[in-house]
Amino acid sequence: MDIRSFFCGASSSKSPGHSSSSDTEDKIDSNQSDTEFLEPSPAKKRLIVHEKHAKERLTTHEKSKKITASSRKYNKKWEESFNWLMFDKNFQGAFCKVCRKRGISLQRTGGTWISKPFTNWKKAIEKMKIHAKSDIHLLSCEAEMAAATALQEGSVIQQLQQINDEEKLKNRMAIKALIRCTHFLARRHIPHTTNFDELIDLIVSCGAEDLKGFLERARLNATYTSKVAVVEFVEAVGLWAEECLLKRLRQASHFSIMADECTDVTTTEELSIFFRWVNMDGQPVEHFLDIVPLKATDAKTIYSALVEFMKDKNIQISKLVGMGFDGAATFSGKHNGVQSLLKKISPHALFVHCHCHLLQLACVQAANATSGIKHVYITLTTLWKFFHYSPKRAESLKAVQQVLDLPELKVVKPSDTRWLSHERCVKAVKASYSAIVTALNNIYEQTHAPEALGISKALCRPSTLVAIYLLDYVLPQVAKLSRALQTERIDLPAITPLVDATLNTLDDAMLPAANWVLELMDAKNEIEEVTDITLPRKALLHSKDKWLNRLSGC
Repeated sequence: MDIRSFFCGASSSKSPGHSSSSDTEDKIDSNQSDTEFLEPSPAKKRLIVHEKHAKERLTTHEKSKKITASSRKYNKKWEESFNWLMFDKNFQGAFCKVCRKRGISLQRTGGTWISKPFTNWKKAIEKMKIHAKSDIHLLSCEAEMAAATALQEGSVIQQLQQINDEEKLKNRMAIKALIRCTHFLARRHIPHTTNFDELIDLIVSCGAEDLKGFLERARLNATYTSKVAVVEFVEAVGLWAEECLLKRLRQASHFSIMADECTDVTTTEELSIFFRWVNMDGQPVEHFLDIVPLKATDAKTIYSALVEFMKDKNIQISKLVGMGFDGAATFSGKHNGVQSLLKKISPHALFVHCHCHLLQLACVQAANATSGIKHVYITLTTLWKFFHYSPKRAESLKAVQQVLDLPELKVVKPSDTRWLSHERCVKAVKASYSAIVTALNNIYEQTHAPEALGISKALCRPSTLVAIYLLDYVLPQVAKLSRALQTERIDLPAITPLVDATLNTLDDAMLPAANWVLELMDAKNEIEEVTDITLPRKALLHSKDKWLNRLSGC
């Protein structure tokens, strides 16, 4: 038995469970007063010192090992060399913030630097350099730079959106110019489908850069210059104008309605509808709104069309305070007319017979009551047909007017339903009387047309010539009154003096030395010289007296 086993055994017997020599020594010291031991021998002392030194060396090695292990951790200075590096305290590892942000996965490294933290601090520098040169990291850096640039200049979508907005603005300016051109043609009653292209070319040649650029960059099937596009522009402008007018009409407290039926060139019965109201400025306004086709022209059908139109356009019928129609029984009937049916809905609405129409009816009735005037109008109607339906004859009249240095006037049809048409017809015949008679005589000599000879003889009668000068004096005064009644903003207090002035003018026409008589006598010699016809003074004065007697008996 050696010395170590002897002491170990002794210590084991004294204190079970303690195996170290140091514990044994402590136990011996603590129990030295109670238990008697012999003092250790020199060999034992050397053994104890040796074990103590060995224990100290073992503890120092372990401490140095722990210090070395704890010193291998993340170094903040690494971020100065690798600006993409970041440390996450939650994962206790490093990540590449660029690759992690762009979301590009590293398949070869199992997601290290992105989804998994890097913790191999022993080879940190080496691994960082490898990652910085990797293709995926370089791709992530390029994506980050592109994102930063896009942030300054806007994203691709934003840039495209900006370009699209600018292009939309230019296109809208061009379309606006096209619509204004269409409106210009329609407003001036110029055929828009045949003149639109020429107008656009003219505007572009005058320096319309926006429109020119639009036509150059647009596709051939998207220039909006076709006939179909022009028609759509007209319809769009019409819808816009109608909506604007309806909006103002709905805001009015009260309104009046005017309507009249007619037949178009396709023999379709139609009803034109107008409204009149007071605008926000307190001024009366009158606007046309629509033309409604009619299945029939009886009062119930017209009434139903008006009511249905106002309901469709959201116009309150209860605001109706006035109605303006012609004097036909269909409209003005007291029991079954349109105005009586509308009064059942709006009892306070007043019916007013169109005064212009009344004036025209009065003139026609007066002319029919005077046999001579009626024959004159028949002669003028025949004269109009003679030249109107033959371009060759019209050209012959035009040539004579040029030779005689007279105004090139066309003969107007005297219509009973066209207001002021009689005045224009008489004025044109009087101004070109010599040219008309000469042209009729020339046509008869060349073609032996009996109509030319008959019309010429009728015009050369003293009674006809006197009637033309008389009507030329009276009708302008009546036309002046008619125009005053047709004004949009009629001044009712001023109408009564105008009616009185018209009546006074008609009374002056009955005087023997009226202005029209003096004018006729002055024109007599010139007419005889140009036309080679004889107009006896006595015959003219006799015809004048007969006309005055007829008019005084009316």
